[in-house]
Amino acid sequence: MSPCAADSNYQRLAFWVGDWEVVDSTGAHYATQRVRSAVDSCAITAEWTGRVGDKGLNLSAFDRQTGEWRQVYVSNQVPAPLGVTLRRSDTSYSGPGLRFIPLVVAPAGNLERSRVTIMPLSARRAMQLFEDSSDGGKTWHTVFKAEHRLLRSDAP
Repeated sequence: MSPCAADSNYQRLAFWVGDWEVVDSTGAHYATQRVRSAVDSCAITAEWTGRVGDKGLNLSAFDRQTGEWRQVYVSNQVPAPLGVTLRRSDTSYSGPGLRFIPLVVAPAGNLERSRVTIMPLSARRAMQLFEDSSDGGKTWHTVFKAEHRLLRSDAP
């Protein structure tokens, strides 16, 4: 067995591995997402395919040196690519799954914040919740809430 597969730190997103139908808050089909364990269970990859040609790919892994997860996300974000987003896990989050925040701290005086939470809802459902704050994180509003419904799992 891989050392990562036996370490719970590396397995915080293991619930997310599988092929998912992604639905929006109205229950309408929004995208598909293929999530895989990679590098002997030391990382997770997630490939997003939207209904309008939008695609995204992220690589997430636990960083033993910092005790945080790291995530690199790139997308074509039709109609205009946004480039690369770098995130780290929010160590103050104690809920299920993981919450990611920007790797780079906002400059002094900038109160804009964002976060993405990936959490299990049940054995066959998960959620990605994208939120923004304009007051330094005092209040948050939902930008996008996506329910994932498991189509197929590669879990043993």
